[in-house]
Amino acid sequence: MENEAAGTPRYCHNCHYPLPPYGEYCSNCGQKYTTGKIPVWELVRDFIESVLNIDSKIFRTLGALFNPGKLTIQYFKGHHKRYVPPLRLFFVMAIVHFAVLGYVGFDELEQQVNEITERQWKKAHLADFRDQLDSARQIVEAAYPNEPVLAPALDSLERILGDSRSDSLTLGYFVFDADSVKFTVKTVDISSRDAVEMPLDSFAATYGDGTFMSQIQLRQVAKFNRRGGNFTQFVLGKLIWMVVLMMPALALLLKLLYIRRSHYYVEHLVFSFHYHAFAFLVFSVAFLAMDAGLSRYSGVFDEGLLLGLAFLGVLLYLFIAIRRFYRQGWFKTFVKYSIVNVSYTFIFTVFLLLTLLASALLF
Repeated sequence: MENEAAGTPRYCHNCHYPLPPYGEYCSNCGQKYTTGKIPVWELVRDFIESVLNIDSKIFRTLGALFNPGKLTIQYFKGHHKRYVPPLRLFFVMAIVHFAVLGYVGFDELEQQVNEITERQWKKAHLADFRDQLDSARQIVEAAYPNEPVLAPALDSLERILGDSRSDSLTLGYFVFDADSVKFTVKTVDISSRDAVEMPLDSFAATYGDGTFMSQIQLRQVAKFNRRGGNFTQFVLGKLIWMVVLMMPALALLLKLLYIRRSHYYVEHLVFSFHYHAFAFLVFSVAFLAMDAGLSRYSGVFDEGLLLGLAFLGVLLYLFIAIRRFYRQGWFKTFVKYSIVNVSYTFIFTVFLLLTLLASALLF
């Protein structure tokens, strides 16, 4: 402090930017000017201020999010620091939503697929064991040829264990029929042992028709049959990117519908981010309430009604948000809202099918 009073130049200890002899904060990086030594009370104060600032921004953003269209309107009025950025909000809500979806929906599906896979592996292992048992029976019968009770005892043991070597699994793959110009499904019967033990390349070559497409499909079918439980989580991870890729398409649709309103493309994109963030939040809460058994405790809402109310709320939210943000009359808004819903259903279906197809080929 004595050096400062004597006119010694000050420098920011964080970025070494020259500072004037007055002021508490660096004009370059924003850090408060100190000698590097701060009291405990100031450390506590900075922590509390940081927590309160973060919480206030989150609560302010969620409050505006539940007011249809407000968050987008406020963003393009220049209120950027007041709210969580649109892209960050969208990603956070998407991650939360798909985590909830994986917990309440895909978890049970994954368990069912794992049970089917385990049964296939069990059949294959039993087939190996029956081969060993047959070999052991021949050795035992040769060692004890005059034992009258030996054969009935071994027969009883084999009946108890069962024989899965003759069991087969029916799998199918698509083939293109040039005569009818359409795809058909060709089925093949595969032994339980080959389904889980045969190398993938040999499996595709043995049971396929020799074409490249059949070999790809059979390889993926065999992988799914051997570790199908992982496929559900694999698809779930790809669904997040499916929704991300849908946003530009939806924004382009809004751009075309409101081409005379002189909105920039980014405005439609931010509107899509905010709308989907709200939809993710509402459906996440609904799924968690269904999983927690709200209908059993309240006696008012069953699971179908709860999900229906969430879906109706999201649709109503979209209509009000479009009306407020684009500022058109009720009739024009309703017509364009209907076009958006029909087009969105088509876009969602196409992207979902492409995602499932890509997941099946890349799994």
